[in-house]
Amino acid sequence: MGHTVRLRGAFWPQDHWGRVTNAAIARDQIAQPALEAADEVADAALERFGEQLHSVYLSGPAARGRPGGLAVFVLLRMGASHTRGVADGWEHALAAQLRRRHPRVGRIAIAVFSWKDVFTTDAAFSPARFRLAVNAVCVAGRNMTRMLAPQRLDAAVMNGDILNFRPRMLNAAGRLGAAKSPDRVRAAAMDAGHAVLAAGFALILEREQTYTEDLDLRRDMFTLNYPNRTRDMEQAYAMATRPSPDAMKALVFVDAACRWMTPLTDSWLNANNPQRADRLKA
Repeated sequence: MGHTVRLRGAFWPQDHWGRVTNAAIARDQIAQPALEAADEVADAALERFGEQLHSVYLSGPAARGRPGGLAVFVLLRMGASHTRGVADGWEHALAAQLRRRHPRVGRIAIAVFSWKDVFTTDAAFSPARFRLAVNAVCVAGRNMTRMLAPQRLDAAVMNGDILNFRPRMLNAAGRLGAAKSPDRVRAAAMDAGHAVLAAGFALILEREQTYTEDLDLRRDMFTLNYPNRTRDMEQAYAMATRPSPDAMKALVFVDAACRWMTPLTDSWLNANNPQRADRLKA
């Protein structure tokens, strides 16, 4: 009788100064289904943005040759017009289409970045630049990851996942309340689990000075620092990897997670970002 063994996570490579480097593997080593999905995004982006399109990047677990889904980042040229709300609708619709066409790939996310999103002019931390620098492989256009330096692990990196924890949970709760199918319930429940794991890991990132996007290690690193929350993080990990199709069960999880995690995130924000700014100085 065969046994299923879950692949353990990995920590990102770091240079001599402790900065995080790009963990993505070479394009020719990436699984074909993930490449096909990324190529479809590149084709759709070229059709939508035309000459404004600069390049397209594969990220997420697939970019490291691991299961668990993928993300695709679309970078627009300098000076290209970029309306966030309109782009968001295109991203979500295309991701939904890809999930239907490539069900075996897993979770799929798409994001459109303007040039200023990556190359900021105000010395503020850029989440887009960080994501491209630490886990991305170019699948179309000119590769800009070579221009991005390794990334430091500091409060600016942590801010986004901590600041957005409660909005993400409220969004998941709203989607759970409106969901009409088990698949939509699972998708919202999964996002809630990811939000808890992301915020938890962000809270200990600067202290630990090590980086990972793998959920099992995010869970384990948090519980090493907060052993009394081991059971809570196990529930978050289960919701992120094996989401419940029961909307009521998922809503109970969201409520319980907000009750214990929100005091921790609020405490960090009060100390490091009392103005609740979206981005901190890098």
